[in-house]
Amino acid sequence: MAFSLTRTAPCPYCYEHIDPRRLSFRCGSRPAPGRPVCTKQEDTLRRTVLGDATPVLPSFEPAGRRVPGATGAICPDCGGTTGTRVCPRCHSVLPATFSADSPLFGIVGVRGSGKTVMLSMLTKELTSSVARRFDANIDAVGGSNLLTRLENIRQGIETGTGQLPDQTAANTQIDTVPAVYEWQIEKPVIGGISRRVSTILSFYDTAGEDLASTESTRDQHYLGAAGGLILLLDPFGFPENHELAVQRGVDPNSLRDTPVSVLHSLTQMLREAERLRANKKIKVPVAVVLAKIDAFFSEVGPEDPIRQPSSTEAVYDEAEAADLHHYVESLVSQWGGDDVLTMLRFNYSTYRFFVASSLGAEPDYRTRHVSSKGVRPHRVAEPLLWLMAQRGFIPSEG
Repeated sequence: MAFSLTRTAPCPYCYEHIDPRRLSFRCGSRPAPGRPVCTKQEDTLRRTVLGDATPVLPSFEPAGRRVPGATGAICPDCGGTTGTRVCPRCHSVLPATFSADSPLFGIVGVRGSGKTVMLSMLTKELTSSVARRFDANIDAVGGSNLLTRLENIRQGIETGTGQLPDQTAANTQIDTVPAVYEWQIEKPVIGGISRRVSTILSFYDTAGEDLASTESTRDQHYLGAAGGLILLLDPFGFPENHELAVQRGVDPNSLRDTPVSVLHSLTQMLREAERLRANKKIKVPVAVVLAKIDAFFSEVGPEDPIRQPSSTEAVYDEAEAADLHHYVESLVSQWGGDDVLTMLRFNYSTYRFFVASSLGAEPDYRTRHVSSKGVRPHRVAEPLLWLMAQRGFIPSEG
């Protein structure tokens, strides 16, 4: 009986499953003697798949019989050798450590949940506090408009005008190339020897409207390729908090899509992606985050669980996270979100509640300016760290 040992992994840029041993290559612009140098030009495939018309050097499949795992190839146009591997589906340059063991984690949220701001702060935390905490090397891979925009947003919030960004526009071709990061750490093995392991993180800033209905969510196939998801919910969207939202000056349009409607759309898409029967649960782990939790700091004491800072230990505290999970469940129930709790319990085998504040202090919702107290992100990396611990990439205890 014939069988295949082929293992695939989703490309961190287009999210199509590809075989890491059979990749395409991009010219390195080093021609063979006497051959003309290749020049950058628009790549039709990248424009079609990613909406990216940025001129790049030509990509190609190796000529002749393909050697699985080949690390180099000869450009058919200039005859030069190259070791730049690219995805055969979108021609994006892949990290050197890309393999079938490279999980992808997605972050999604409804309109007004603060996803773009959280993403801008999370990307900074990754390369600073998280990297120090776990003695890791975490770097952005390649470049994209999204990486640039997130950095500009963060700088504008922290040191510029303090103005929060506008809502991410739906159905546009801007920022369609995800922000990709490579996380490398040394893991100890027997005899005091360590080995380097890595994983790839890919973030794509969807518009909130893309999760507002099952039809639009179905188009976000990258969600089905994710090895874990971070779902941001706006606590103002729960019934018991609507009046508070109006008092604080929150835009009513941002409250049109309720937490349960967003969760329903995501659930339908994931069930279709996994081809699940009605009595089966979704296997992909989901971190459910109550964003903007700073809006409720004034209602609780300084020792309340939602106000406690992230740990600085180089290990994920599972016991502390579980306690916070149950506490947040009680908050969701108090706020009229029992339908959310029921949907999670009936449809997901692994999920965990978190709280986060991208700013650390409540902004002026009417003027969309950050607090004069400054920006102090609160627990923004915890959902991602939980996903990493779930896969055994970082150590956990408790």
